[in-house]
Amino acid sequence: MAYLAGWKDILRPIRDGYRHWFPSPDTGPTPEEREKQRRLDRLKGFTYFDTFHQLEAWTEADSDPVQRANTPLLARPSPVGKSGARKANVLICHDYSGNYHEYESASAVGLDEDGYCCEYLQYVESFIYFSHKLVCVPPPSWINTLHRNGVKAFGTVLIEPQTKDTERLLNFITEWKNGQEKIKFPLAKQLSDIARHYGFDGWLINIEKPFPQDSLGLNPFLRQLKGLIGPNKELIWYDALTKDNKISYQNGLNGKNIDFSATCGAVLTNYCWKETDASASKVVALKNGLPTEKVYFGIDVWAQNTVDFGLPRTTYPENKGGGTNTGVAVSKLAEMGLSAGVFGPAWSFEHFPSHGRDTERAMWEGEAFWDGATCSCRGEASFCHPVNLDKPITGSATQYPAGSEKFFHTDFSRAFATHEEQAASRLYNGKKIHSQLGSQSLLPCSSHALVWDSRIPIDAAVSRLKVEKGSPCEERDQPLLSSGGASYNPDAATKDRIFERDLPLFKLDMPADGSLRLYMSCDPRGISSVYLKFSSGIKLLPIGGSGLQPLITFQCAVEPDQTSHGNIRLQELGVRVRSSGLQKPRDSFLKIYKIRIVPRTCLDLKQKCSIEDVQIEQRGEDDTEHWRLRWTYKNSLGDDDRSALATSEIPYSDITGPFSYFAIQIDGVDLGRAYALEHVLPKAFVESFGGGVQVVLIGIGFDGEEVARREQEIVLPVR
Repeated sequence: MAYLAGWKDILRPIRDGYRHWFPSPDTGPTPEEREKQRRLDRLKGFTYFDTFHQLEAWTEADSDPVQRANTPLLARPSPVGKSGARKANVLICHDYSGNYHEYESASAVGLDEDGYCCEYLQYVESFIYFSHKLVCVPPPSWINTLHRNGVKAFGTVLIEPQTKDTERLLNFITEWKNGQEKIKFPLAKQLSDIARHYGFDGWLINIEKPFPQDSLGLNPFLRQLKGLIGPNKELIWYDALTKDNKISYQNGLNGKNIDFSATCGAVLTNYCWKETDASASKVVALKNGLPTEKVYFGIDVWAQNTVDFGLPRTTYPENKGGGTNTGVAVSKLAEMGLSAGVFGPAWSFEHFPSHGRDTERAMWEGEAFWDGATCSCRGEASFCHPVNLDKPITGSATQYPAGSEKFFHTDFSRAFATHEEQAASRLYNGKKIHSQLGSQSLLPCSSHALVWDSRIPIDAAVSRLKVEKGSPCEERDQPLLSSGGASYNPDAATKDRIFERDLPLFKLDMPADGSLRLYMSCDPRGISSVYLKFSSGIKLLPIGGSGLQPLITFQCAVEPDQTSHGNIRLQELGVRVRSSGLQKPRDSFLKIYKIRIVPRTCLDLKQKCSIEDVQIEQRGEDDTEHWRLRWTYKNSLGDDDRSALATSEIPYSDITGPFSYFAIQIDGVDLGRAYALEHVLPKAFVESFGGGVQVVLIGIGFDGEEVARREQEIVLPVR
């Protein structure tokens, strides 16, 4: 049965060219209700500003530790592929039903099914978190995951037709210094401080309402904001307001918006462009010194939908653009040397409930829909959203190597995980899975390989399996990469026949001069060898271990077999998997728990760091009253140690120091990971304790290794 069309399908928050003429009346919550929700959202780690008064009043002291991201942006190497290859940088503008969802919280919540998390981050350059707030800060869960994968995270400054007091954005004060008049924009300073404090990489400036006064002050405001955020952060201008203070979507770059775009240093165009608009825009960009890779042409993923009423939506290509054909537009932009701005990629989850992951694969990899696919469009889903095998997004998007020049780590964590029954009943309201968006790790290349000779597929997938008590990786509830046979050929199966196939995992770009060392924790029974693909050739390394060992740590130097000359690089990491011909479909025969590549002289942090002062406190009042676990850390790292860490490229946090996260266990129940020095606890869970409770905190470094551990009995304060 097809889904009924909802308001999200009919009237999406998209730029159709008419919204500024007919501003929507504010029929939502009252200001008091909004402020109450904002207080509650703080405890989830969410930061946003509904009014100019809130924005002007903000100070760093107002923030909660759980609202800040702790993970630095990983420095990516140059893109994968030959120099000069036609690929387009991909920016994602993420508007998912208004955003700020429960699953994006800093603390894990129970869920019935997955939400959107984007498992193709090696193909994404930048990620804008978009919500219908005046100022929207990306949740720390998103920032941490994006930075771990080398993706820049952007917040949004949004002035909509119903926004009040818009002139306050450009309010300025005049100062005299050394006989010269200087103009300062207080909100430029606020926005710069907010980006720095919460740990993200810049702003999308989206002005969709003319200013009540001449907008000539906007360019100086943008110029000042650009200078304040510094060279490591960016601004992106959205194609709405023109230089004559009118809302007129240009669907490209021209004389009406080039000044604002050039001042910001990047532009995201509206979505109704044609090839001629893109060609003309490239000329304008080159003429005005704006890098063409910073010209992102908008692609409306929702434009592929058909509805019974409302204005038709168009994006490139004009016929059935967006949706499963998003990659067609990316391909065209790659051909023209421009970049792509993909709006609303969570369409895959909104438009196809319970099949979001399958739809996402159709968009990004060109896979076919599942049998019986339905949606709210008129007609069959397969007709409205045709399979695009030739031009999926990954075919034309710039792919970046995983990790950095000298550092790589993955534990294969996905954004959603399963848990034991005890956790389900005490923490997650009986739900079968829980969120851990901020923990999403570097995930392997999509690969559906074929085994030698037999044509039996091997299906590689990141598992959500929980780790059972007593397993080798129990203490950290390790996720894993598991692979199994996707089909079974009984005619080819014999007891003695073993099939093998090289399974690529990650594209890399790292020096192969012996200065780095690879460590891989795995079950050796499904792997015959690790393979390293160098720029000079492939090296196979037998995995070793006995058939009875469920876990080994394989390690080797990152260098080719033969003595090589010149700049040899490690370009790919994979495994040669092996399986019996009797392997049944979906039976797991490969398990990898974690992989890291670090300098061979890497600093040992375990003797230099400790977790201190662990406490459970009651905080807040009335609707924000809650229990919180907090702690501090100490380290004895000297200047030489910090210099060694910086040289190794292993991240170091301004907030949590050498710790990437802290695994929490209370009363024998795993509460997941904290990426701050505080963690909000479920009220019912805490109130189920007796007098005292056992707390275990394990501090994990950015390379996945345990740095410090603290076990402590805590007596709850009198309530």
